Amino acid sequence: MSGFSRTLSIRTHRAGVQFLAVMSPMSLAVRVLVLVLLALVTSSAEGQVSGDLPAFEVTSVRPRTGDTPSGPIPNAPDRFVRPNVSVSQLIEYAYEVRGFQIIGGPGWLRSDRFEVSAKAKTAVPEAQMRLMVRRLLAERFGLEVRRETREMDTYALVLARRDGQLGDKMQSSERDCAPIIDAGNARPRQGDGPPPCAWFVALINGFARLRLTGIRVPRFAAVLESMAPRKIVDRTNLDGTYDIELDFLPDPGLLGLRIPNATALEQSEIPPLTTAIQDRLGLKLESERAPVDVILVDRVELPTAN
Repeated sequence: MSGFSRTLSIRTHRAGVQFLAVMSPMSLAVRVLVLVLLALVTSSAEGQVSGDLPAFEVTSVRPRTGDTPSGPIPNAPDRFVRPNVSVSQLIEYAYEVRGFQIIGGPGWLRSDRFEVSAKAKTAVPEAQMRLMVRRLLAERFGLEVRRETREMDTYALVLARRDGQLGDKMQSSERDCAPIIDAGNARPRQGDGPPPCAWFVALINGFARLRLTGIRVPRFAAVLESMAPRKIVDRTNLDGTYDIELDFLPDPGLLGLRIPNATALEQSEIPPLTTAIQDRLGLKLESERAPVDVILVDRVELPTAN
């Protein structure tokens, strides 16, 4: 952890989901992709029609054209801004699902990009912001969806060894960092040591670095699921909290990430995620079939630009 001497905090609380960026001096010269998922929370507004949902005061939806780079996204509690987003990604946000849980819809649902900007009358909590985006989708895109449960390929997170011994990078912890992280109160490191509570996964120069302190295993499964094309269910039966450290080579088949200079990385000593989980943590992902909640797209249409 000594290589991380600068912390750039980018925290957004999205009904239990928090993003935290941690950059090193080396990574400032390259593009750093940070992917952190700390929890998944089910919305209580299922079944509401658009007229029953809270609405933005002002909305703007425009097709995105050309290769103009996206500017910074304002981090304000009364604004929802996505300068380069697909309708599929908007559905992911509004309904708190992953891309693999969205079924149906035309091809442009995932390929076409839009500039979306909306402003609420006052600051609103993240849960309400999601409901407002649902209404935006219904009114501007004519979106109609329904939930179903389907049998799908999933992963089970299990112990790798019969004796239950864990790896050297998964140590029992006396801390429970979830309340601190969820409250946005991650504390800075003292001296050269690691922060008392910090959860992050960063893609740096093509390899991924994961650090999680005082985390329970079901929450760790949620972090892994944020990077996987399948649902991940914790079946370890492990209690308590753990400090987890892991460097791994992203596998596009599992993570869906673009890897710069992939050939050089394949020749490095950094293992792929599935290998790192087993060798360093003493856990493994096993394929299985299980029921998964999905969103079925019944109707959607291209919006009229304003």
